[in-house]
Amino acid sequence: MQERENELIFPYQEELSGVLGRALRPRVPLQLKTGNGTWTTISVYVDSGADITLLPRSAADILGLRLKSGNEVIMAGLSGELVRSYIHQVEAKVGNLPSFTMKVGIAEKESQVPVLGREGFFDRFRVTFDPSSKSTKLSPLI
Repeated sequence: MQERENELIFPYQEELSGVLGRALRPRVPLQLKTGNGTWTTISVYVDSGADITLLPRSAADILGLRLKSGNEVIMAGLSGELVRSYIHQVEAKVGNLPSFTMKVGIAEKESQVPVLGREGFFDRFRVTFDPSSKSTKLSPLI
């Protein structure tokens, strides 16, 4: 991660792809506050097509949340598969910027790919996918 004035820059991550062989993907280390007040980092795919952030089942344990205490919803995951999830309010931050509260869905399935959706995030940051620098740029709006 690079920090410039009013901008965080995260290089795309190279990963294996069944279609492309190797692919560069936009990932960001999202920090979430746990129940005991410490911060944990989850690497999430930045997905402008996702309505809300969606995390795998283990996120509830890591954050100290009772999974089913959240509002139950059925969501479509990246593959289009329907996923039973529970919506929770969590405190989040990126880099050294101030923390904020956002909604996240936590899936019943551990196989859920962690994605960072628009709700509660894209209204706080201008998100730029920059293929020329192969990076995701976040500029605070608030």
